Amino acid sequence: MIDLHTHILPGMDDGAQTLAEALEMLQLAQQDGITHLVATPHIYRGPYQELNGEKIRKELSRLSSAAQQAGLEVNLFQGAEVHITHNLIEQIHRYRPDLVINQSDYIFIEFPADHVFPGVKDLFFELLSLGLTPIIAHPERNAVFVRQPRILYELVQMGALCQVNSGSFLGYYGEHVRQGVYNLLRFNLVHLMASDCHHPTTIPPLLSEAVELAAEVIGFDEAQALVNDNPRAVLENRTIPHYSPPRPPQERKKSFKLRRPVFHFFSRKH
Repeated sequence: MIDLHTHILPGMDDGAQTLAEALEMLQLAQQDGITHLVATPHIYRGPYQELNGEKIRKELSRLSSAAQQAGLEVNLFQGAEVHITHNLIEQIHRYRPDLVINQSDYIFIEFPADHVFPGVKDLFFELLSLGLTPIIAHPERNAVFVRQPRILYELVQMGALCQVNSGSFLGYYGEHVRQGVYNLLRFNLVHLMASDCHHPTTIPPLLSEAVELAAEVIGFDEAQALVNDNPRAVLENRTIPHYSPPRPPQERKKSFKLRRPVFHFFSRKH
């Protein structure tokens, strides 16, 4: 299996804090059947506003060497979990190699937990115009996407993909999120599953149990694709092979309508 979204680099964010902790997480991942793991530290979120690509590469190399010395066989790759910011497009123009997943044309986009900015379609249009495919990180943890999945549906219709957390199936984030992730599965709005691990015990790098739960809804082959074929295609910069057309969610509330953004997500062209 491939874990595309992790916070395993020591001291980079609110994930692993020491090398020993990171190695313990890698050991758990290997025991669970994970062979490839992408380190995706928080970028542009809360206290992690600054991007330090050199430090990320240094810590990734240090962890890879330590893992090899410890006899672990999990392959490590570089990525990032990029929080929406007002100058995101400008930042991508400057730092694209350090913001995408493994030098590919895929980029994780993280939304705040409680809202979706007006103008997000403009942002996604800009990302797609740059040849990037936005992967929405854990949409089941966003209250708006759960309450109004048609908003997410319309972003997927534009070309975005969605990655859900294995812990969402296991109740790590509460019953509301657990119900939400199952609804997204039923609407064909899930393309990737990852652990979003932060700690060996509280949010560990485990996927297999959640894959079994997802298989009860979408079948074994499609559930396996969420942690095998599809994330492998992302790492190799290919189109994901397992893609079911999204189903329009039925809601009582009105569908998401495009309005002018409160602030511009993209840099002005001169």
